[in-house]
Amino acid sequence: MKAVRATTVQEEFESVLVAELEELRKSEKALQKMYPRLKSKPQLRVHFLQQLADMQHRAQRLDAVLNPIGALKFASTSFVTAHCSVA
Repeated sequence: MKAVRATTVQEEFESVLVAELEELRKSEKALQKMYPRLKSKPQLRVHFLQQLADMQHRAQRLDAVLNPIGALKFASTSFVTAHCSVA
């Protein structure tokens, strides 16, 4: 019974992972499409930067799920860097 549950959990995890990767890819394509228009339409810059920040945040969360130890190391060095620059 445990093997069946483990398989189901693994399949659900993989489905969520694939969905997240697909969303990241859609965001990437949208940003690539928008980028060339930034020079002619500067009003797009705010939307572009917000979408880029959202995509980066989503990628960082996904990376933290896939590599939790690396994410902890990154978070601790970011915390130290932020405090050192404030002082």
